[in-house]
Amino acid sequence: MKRNLLLIIGVFIGVLVILLMGNVITVAEKLGEICHTPYAEYAFYALVLVLAFIFVLVPIIKVHTAPEFPALGKGDDTDDLKKLQSFAKRLASNCGYIEDETQRSRHQADLRAEIVSCADDVEGLKAMIDREVQLRFDGNEEMGISGINSKMKEWAKSVFIITSVSQNNLVDTTVVLVMNYRQVEDLVLATGFRPTRAQMFRIYANILTTTLVSYCTSEVLSDLAGEATLTGALSNLKIPGIVTESAVQGAVNSLLTLRIGYVTKTFLMEGPDALAGRKRREVSIKAFKDAFKAIPGVLTGTVTSMGKGILGFFKGKKEEA
Repeated sequence: MKRNLLLIIGVFIGVLVILLMGNVITVAEKLGEICHTPYAEYAFYALVLVLAFIFVLVPIIKVHTAPEFPALGKGDDTDDLKKLQSFAKRLASNCGYIEDETQRSRHQADLRAEIVSCADDVEGLKAMIDREVQLRFDGNEEMGISGINSKMKEWAKSVFIITSVSQNNLVDTTVVLVMNYRQVEDLVLATGFRPTRAQMFRIYANILTTTLVSYCTSEVLSDLAGEATLTGALSNLKIPGIVTESAVQGAVNSLLTLRIGYVTKTFLMEGPDALAGRKRREVSIKAFKDAFKAIPGVLTGTVTSMGKGILGFFKGKKEEA
């Protein structure tokens, strides 16, 4: 099973690389022809490599330098105490999820003081870690902390807006790939710890699959645009086909982004147990259910905020005039 999964992922990666590199080479060659120098082509390749490093490799590196949630033994309090102390100190040193610098410093000082007071108390350290982890998951309005769910919805909104406006299949595919990597990085850094290596492998496989699905969806919607399909029917209702196609594409990408977020959240909350036996399939099904429940609110909130932004823009122009 694992061998088949590796083979499928390898095929997905190969397809994505071919799709992306083919377009990159085409753009670079045209740029070289326009500028009448091969150096413009080389500069474009260098820019692509730099952007890939910043937006794809850097998030992966940051995620893998975060600690895993400690796997505690049974009956070995001394070993558990060392693991908990080390993990608690890592949490205390990583409070970047609190935006206000004063509150962050105060919270870090409180955490470190509590670690010292519970230095020899396994249960006390467990309770302290549990409270801190729960704060990072649920958020706190008074402290200006966004919970995991809020962060996932913000990433889904961004994906919806960009892929609805782009009108380019390659751009949509690249955005879905990059923003899902960034989403995983954001969730991991917000909690201060990461899923296990096996779970991270699953998450990356899901991101690659999602990216390929996004590309295929873009191609299918482009082919169906204007025909006697859903987009064509809506066009007959005076809704432009290109608007319908873009909205559907953006909604699909947003839904898939939410699914990646919920899978990551489950792995963070449940630890290694989330990949045990039948639970692996249950995690995937539950992530889709949660994504379907959340998508109406995400789309409604996005359209509303976009409408307010447009009205505010024209209102400002009117006042200037």
